[in-house]
Amino acid sequence: MDKITEIIRKYSRFEIITHIRPDADAVGSSRALGFALNSMGKSMRIWYPSPPDEILLMTPAPKETLVDSPEYTILVDVSDMDMIGGIKPQGKIIVIDHHISNDGFGTVWWVDPQRSSSAEMVYEILLDMGVDIDPHIATNLYMGLFGDTGGFVHPNTTPEVLKIAYNLSMKGASPPAIAERLKKNKSLTHYNIVCLVMKRLIINNGVYASYITKDDLVSLGARPEDTSGVVDAIASIAGSRLSILVREVDDNKVHCAIRGRDGQSARLVAEKFRGGGHNLAAGFTIDGSAEGLLEEVIREGLRCINTA
Repeated sequence: MDKITEIIRKYSRFEIITHIRPDADAVGSSRALGFALNSMGKSMRIWYPSPPDEILLMTPAPKETLVDSPEYTILVDVSDMDMIGGIKPQGKIIVIDHHISNDGFGTVWWVDPQRSSSAEMVYEILLDMGVDIDPHIATNLYMGLFGDTGGFVHPNTTPEVLKIAYNLSMKGASPPAIAERLKKNKSLTHYNIVCLVMKRLIINNGVYASYITKDDLVSLGARPEDTSGVVDAIASIAGSRLSILVREVDDNKVHCAIRGRDGQSARLVAEKFRGGGHNLAAGFTIDGSAEGLLEEVIREGLRCINTA
């Protein structure tokens, strides 16, 4: 972390990139860092490989003043280069990430799987640099904490996380407003997807798995963001040890989201298919069809929960 803060203090031109299908942590931590760079008089821009859900845009955007030639590219919440899609970093790479599957890459990296979120790590960086945490920064960081702890219910909800959440609320973040926006703003289409997924649910010795096809999304009039959180609905079922949702994202390409209750099973399954993430929340994208891949993922899931 010290090397990262040293670089941010010394240099003037930055770009920030986070991962494809950015979640609350990716959007919150990248925007908070953008606001901080604004306040320090730095030139910066933020790239998203795919557009964030509007629900996650809780504040105005930071001011983007960088036109070209960044000195450093800051990858936030990115565990490997495949996660940034087709974007090509223009500067020397700094990595700020908390995924256990991240082995470290770039010019400088700070990877800490013990942290709840990248937002927690950005918060520590801003404190170290003496940045004034205004309501915009506080709101985005709190959103990142809230998102990656599942609303402060996952095992990564440590006393330190709750302390940071308190401090951010004192700086202008509104816990009720953020919880309302992230937890009580699902579309009816989202629940139609949940109903379809539950009808198809396969239960096998603690593995709960389902799928959704591209044609399903078309027939339901659904957007990709309407599938966000569906795997967590599966994971909320009593008795589930490992929850799997295979979703078609394009012709012959699927994304698999995995949630575990304990151990390392979610990450181990994802890594089998060249993906990654956390011990209890992971995923991968691979060529194939949803129905065709489902049984293979279930078999791997059964193996992992019996050995992890």
